[in-house]
Parts: sequence; structure tokens; C-alpha cells
Amino acid sequence: MEAKRWIHKAILVNLLLILIAVSGSVAEVLWYDGFEDGKIDEQYVMKNHPGEWVEEEGVIKQTDPASGDHTYLIIEGGFAEPHAAMAKVRIDDWADHDLSRTGLGVRLDPGDGAGYAFLIHNTLNNMEFLNDHLAWKQNDTPPPFGQVVIGEWYWMKVEISDDGFKGKIWSEGEQEPDDWLLESALDFGAARPPSGNVGLNGGSNQGVGLTLVSFDDFLVCDSADECTPATIAQILPVDSRGKLATLWGLLRVARN
Repeated sequence: MEAKRWIHKAILVNLLLILIAVSGSVAEVLWYDGFEDGKIDEQYVMKNHPGEWVEEEGVIKQTDPASGDHTYLIIEGGFAEPHAAMAKVRIDDWADHDLSRTGLGVRLDPGDGAGYAFLIHNTLNNMEFLNDHLAWKQNDTPPPFGQVVIGEWYWMKVEISDDGFKGKIWSEGEQEPDDWLLESALDFGAARPPSGNVGLNGGSNQGVGLTLVSFDDFLVCDSADECTPATIAQILPVDSRGKLATLWGLLRVARN
């Protein structure tokens, strides 16, 4: 057992040196998953309804068309606030309905996975904040590009702190907007305590609405300024993406 611990420490040191060489901003990256190895990381938990999550072809998908309200893939990282999270989102199928929704969640409850969510909701031209099972913020707003298109990739990013909740969305390959699309105090529904848990919301269908969605490049950082596509590009250069994704996975294992 002692020898195994020393091996893990040696792996950790070597991988940290590799990652620091690749990116000077590694210290601000709290979690990253590029979903490259075809296996769902054992550190994820599925709540409130498990859904049907599949990792393949470099993405993770929630493929159950009647998954239930709500369906989260969560990393229980205990991340200190403030922190930011970002992921690429692609709608694979959609039917307009109140229970059609997908996006990012923070302050997710360790028990049922409920928390604050930044969602594509009801229609593909509506973004909104939700305090799961408690209240909508009622800040219905179209994305800056007008409407989400089925089959195309978009970045979604959020930031959470005691000062409030923020969210934005933009098309892959386009420049990130300077301003947040939505900003709010935590005043919709009962206030939730920090949990450090961050998740991907894969739908809330209950057999009525239809949400089939894929995610890629799931990133959690200390700050929104560090949570960018450029940070991912520094961690995983295009010519060695698969190799470094594997190393990052080993790093997470060695750290535990």
C-alpha cells in the first residue's frame, strides 16, 4: 500500500510538470473532461433521474427521451466559490415544451442534485435561470445569435458566488461575448447554500418534452476569465489532444 501511494505521488508530480509546461494557467483549472476515452469518469454521479448517459466519439450524450425532471451529470468537486464552469452543448433533438431544457448547473444539492441552472428552456430561442423545483427567474432572453440550431455546437458558461449567478452562450468558433447574457441575485426561490458541485443538465422531459443533448469540453475554473476555450486549447493542443486527455485523467486518479 505504501509503495502504491509513492507511485501515485510520482505520477502526480510528473503529470503536473507536463501540464505546467503545456499551460501556465493550470493552477486555475479545477476540473476538465474532454470525454475522449469512451468511459464515463467514475467521479461523476447522476441525479435526480439518471437518464442514459453515453460517452463516445469524443462527447458525452444524454440519450433518454423521457429522462425525468431533472437529469444531471455532476462532478462533486467541493469547488470553493466563486467559480465558473463552461461546456460545449449540442442539441441533438428537441420538441418545444416547458420540460424541454438543458444547460449547466451549480450549487447542486448533494442529495437530489437540485440547484441553480442556466438553461435553454422551452424553445430554442429562450435562455433562462432556474432554481430547480423552486422558481424560475422569469428572465426569458433570446441568445445573442437569435436561436439555437439543432446539430450545431455552442459554448455555455456560468459563474456563481454570493453576489449572484451569471450566464452566457455563444456559437462555437465565434468570439465570446464580453457581457453576460443573464445576471441575477440569488433571489428566485429559497437561497441554496454553496455545495461546490457542478453539473451538466441533460434534460427534464418526463416523457412529455423532448431533449436529447451532447456535451464536450467540460471545464471548471476559479474565475470566468480563466474558463475559456483558449484555456482548453492550452491544456490540450490539437496535435496531442488524445494523449493529454489521457494524462489529465491519470492526474485526477493520482490526486485522489
